[in-house]
Amino acid sequence: MTKLRVWFLLLIIILLSACLPARQSVRLALLGDLMIGRGMHPSAASLAYLSPQLKAADLSLANLESPLTNGGMDTPSEDGYDLCAPASRAVFLPAWGMDMLSLANNHRFDRGPSGVAASEQALNALGLTPLVSGPAPIYRTINGLKLAFLAFDDILTPIDPAVVVQAIQSVRVSGAVVVVLVHWGMEYQSGASARQEALARQFADAGAALIVGTHPHVLQPAAWIPTARGKTLVLYSLGNALFDQPGLPDTRQSALVLVTLTASGVQSTKVVPFEIDPAGSRVLPADAQAAAHIRQDLGLP
Repeated sequence: MTKLRVWFLLLIIILLSACLPARQSVRLALLGDLMIGRGMHPSAASLAYLSPQLKAADLSLANLESPLTNGGMDTPSEDGYDLCAPASRAVFLPAWGMDMLSLANNHRFDRGPSGVAASEQALNALGLTPLVSGPAPIYRTINGLKLAFLAFDDILTPIDPAVVVQAIQSVRVSGAVVVVLVHWGMEYQSGASARQEALARQFADAGAALIVGTHPHVLQPAAWIPTARGKTLVLYSLGNALFDQPGLPDTRQSALVLVTLTASGVQSTKVVPFEIDPAGSRVLPADAQAAAHIRQDLGLP
């Protein structure tokens, strides 16, 4: 083959490659437990350190532990916890760069069923998407990629795995990439429980591409679960995003996890370590030593 023919073939390959559609991908920004009530006094500065990453992502998600109320709600729950926040504080959520908030947690009834409805109303009014606990998915098509989000709470009422598996399988039939947010595990435990691992295995086998866990208030090591379709990333616990827990140091060290998804699943991750200053109701950059500890706890580089 002459040099001219080689160069001609290379030119054809380059031109054909340029005509191929770009691979569809979506960047998610993921945070753990976000609380803007009780001892937290949120402001524009609270998540200022993370805001550039949150706003640059295609979609930013967190677990909202504070029901949003306007007074006149049901009485506080009998367990003595009341993480509620005035609905007026919700304006900080989009200002920080949040898009989607899970309400599938054990504090959603801190002001009773009317508190849940008020939270949904407050978020919707700001153009934010609430995720309630149950098998009904929320669909989003971003950059040409169809995503489905499912949220479940395993703390107030144990999950029926069969219900979740059926929901995931039904969504997969539509061709969507499935992201499951689940409130589970035991508080302050540095590793996933046997139940968390068993549920994650079933959800992965059913077709979930990404599983995002909250509730333990500390980071837990992530895991990759091999499946027939490839592998599923499980973030067993993303710890706290913003919380008024000054006690255990691990409740004040956390991470924003950036995940790139394509039609075939999770393609890459990036970890942004940070520390929580409860007294200042804000997050701060982690120093080198803390950042190394955070990455080790999370099990991601």
